[in-house]
Amino acid sequence: MDRTKKAQMKVYADKRRRAQTSTIREGDWVLTRREQRRKLDSRYHKHPLQVISQKGKMVTAASEVKKLMQNIIHFKKCNASPKEAALEEDSDDTECVPTPASVPGLVISSAVGETTQRTSASRPQQARRTPARLINEI
Repeated sequence: MDRTKKAQMKVYADKRRRAQTSTIREGDWVLTRREQRRKLDSRYHKHPLQVISQKGKMVTAASEVKKLMQNIIHFKKCNASPKEAALEEDSDDTECVPTPASVPGLVISSAVGETTQRTSASRPQQARRTPARLINEI
């Protein structure tokens, strides 16, 4: 009876807390949570580590530089290895640079590379006149 009640309480508590089972296994690439976070820092370090071993809730992860053993809640599963991520970053850099032909409304004049921006829906400008008091003096 005690075991069944304890199991029921565990199921109820896990449901209320929205607890999920972890999918981190040996060989996976993970990101480590930052201990101290500033205003503009991301929640996780950007350099992934590879999981070496797991014993209960304790996970050991390592990279070429460091080895780290922490609770599983301090890790987030990463989809790609660092080599694949580096390749993706290199390919993204070339796509981010816009060419003059791909920017709509950009007109390049024939003079030494001068560029002007044209808007498709330009607003009319107010007619400007010099004040009457200045015209009389001239």
